[in-house]
Amino acid sequence: MNENPFPKPPPAAPLPLEDWLELTDRAEVGREPFFRGRDAEYEVFRGAVKSLGRGHIGGGTMIFQGAPGAGKTALMGECMEAVRLHSTPQDPWVAILIDPDTLQSAANVVMIMIEEANRERERLAEHYPGQVSKGSEKMKELSKKLVSALSEGGCTVKAGGLGLTVHGKPQDTPNPETIIAERVFRDAAPLLGDIHMVIFVDEAQNIPVNQSTKAVMKCLHKNPKDIPLVAAFFGLSDTRRVLEKCGLSRPPRKRVITLRRLTHEDTTNVIQSVFDAYSFKGSSQATWVNALVELSQGWPQHANNVSVAAGQVISDHGGIINEDLLLRAIQLGEELKEEYYTYRLDACSGHPWVYKNLAQEAQDRNGVLSWDEIDELTQFARSRKQQSTDDFLIDALHAGVLAETGKLPKHYEIPIPSFCDYLRKLPVNPPYKP
Repeated sequence: MNENPFPKPPPAAPLPLEDWLELTDRAEVGREPFFRGRDAEYEVFRGAVKSLGRGHIGGGTMIFQGAPGAGKTALMGECMEAVRLHSTPQDPWVAILIDPDTLQSAANVVMIMIEEANRERERLAEHYPGQVSKGSEKMKELSKKLVSALSEGGCTVKAGGLGLTVHGKPQDTPNPETIIAERVFRDAAPLLGDIHMVIFVDEAQNIPVNQSTKAVMKCLHKNPKDIPLVAAFFGLSDTRRVLEKCGLSRPPRKRVITLRRLTHEDTTNVIQSVFDAYSFKGSSQATWVNALVELSQGWPQHANNVSVAAGQVISDHGGIINEDLLLRAIQLGEELKEEYYTYRLDACSGHPWVYKNLAQEAQDRNGVLSWDEIDELTQFARSRKQQSTDDFLIDALHAGVLAETGKLPKHYEIPIPSFCDYLRKLPVNPPYKP
């Protein structure tokens, strides 16, 4: 390991301007070309993988959660890239992306781990000729047999002295799913002991809560079979609670991170990097950047939207930057922000007036509402749908209308100030007199 393992990777190369303006959804561009900031959050990731590299296996699970648009997927992309860049023939690492539904099957998870590990070994062998032993044909054949056995289920594989076996479901056992998962991970251990793995799960709030998932989560977290891996979960604001239901009852201290707004400095760096990448220069450049920073309010999705708005206006006017055009860019940026809010509101199960009421009441309570206050304020709306308060909150959290404050459990806020303003101005009222 070098002295500074897993430094942040260099910025991704920006797309051609016309392509970047067309791909306004950040999820479409792959690794975020203007990713900046998140140093504290990245340090949590770096600390976990450093610990794994020193041989500390098990218990290093990370959780990164936040409202839609907080930059979770962008941070995950940076972490995955760091793993890829760090991998060498002498110290191989692999970043493995696993779908939430896949976590219901230990066999499917291990198959993906084996396939991705083998793919990384082949990549290293190709890029570092003569430095990597591709492994014996016997080991390759063993990998194929194990993957085939896992996909078919109930098979037994025996090879050399490794003792790899895949067992059928045991009968009359108290925790059959756990036993199956541990056996599958045990059987794969001889094939995976020479490569460090970082498991990434995006949209982790959608992990199914059942016994099979709990068994897999136990293996990923505590890893009783000494496979050198650590898991990182990225999801919406209730991800920690979902993972607790999946058996992760004691997440590691300081490894549960809620992504909030960027600092003013980091937001400035994001928007300035756009201007630098596309050579948007002029005497009023600093005025543009400062205005766009204020307009974004530090929200990563907004930083992207207002930068796109500015880029579109500048591009349409031959690269000119002046204060008159800045007004047009701000207007377009406001429109893109409102489109985003409309989309988030449309994702909610309730009618708009419900969230307008919450925004109005939050303004009178220093921006924070307790569970009990939300229970009372939404009682009429929920009674019409026979919806519990917890179900209402999960829906609002997933839509990004509310987020837990982090300072006090069961207390919530609207995560973006301008979203709160937008909700209060909605031209709707409840169908009853308060």
